[in-house]
Amino acid sequence: MARLLVASLALGVVWLVSGVGWPPGAAWPGIAGSGVLWFGLYMITLNWGEREVDAGAAAMIVTIGPVLIALFGGWLLREGFPRRLGAGMAVSVAGALVVGISESGGGRTSVIGVVLCLVAAVCYAAGVVFQKPALGYASPVQVTTFGCFAGTIACLPFAGPLVSQLGSASPYPAPGPAGRPARRASLSRAR
Repeated sequence: MARLLVASLALGVVWLVSGVGWPPGAAWPGIAGSGVLWFGLYMITLNWGEREVDAGAAAMIVTIGPVLIALFGGWLLREGFPRRLGAGMAVSVAGALVVGISESGGGRTSVIGVVLCLVAAVCYAAGVVFQKPALGYASPVQVTTFGCFAGTIACLPFAGPLVSQLGSASPYPAPGPAGRPARRASLSRAR
């Protein structure tokens, strides 16, 4: 949530300085769809999934996103499926499978974490597919800025925990000697 707020502020400034104005009405379905799916749901499901699986495994699972973009683009946007695209998708899926299997840690990977990361990849791909038609009506600055605004609005239900965390002390201990957290340093002295 905090990242989206900061991004919305920064993009809002860029949009104001650019002077491109409001996006036309025809661009709004694509802007809203890409913003909610890509900026909003992608962030939520990926962060939730990374609580269940390590970041490396999550990154490898999400690499299926470009394959999904190619599939959605070929089907929904009627861009077709050239042979080279099929070969590239096969190599991408094989690479993700190899890395995913090697990172699985003997089957200790959380199923819910993997599913959430797959949902994140689908949200990312669908967001990109929504964005493409919007770019036919509005500038990249307009589409990105208002997409980020839409994603931020979609994430507002998560603002409560952010506000409570901002008001509390840091969850991380202050660094001790040699840059290690103080807890570790005191534990090592006790031994």
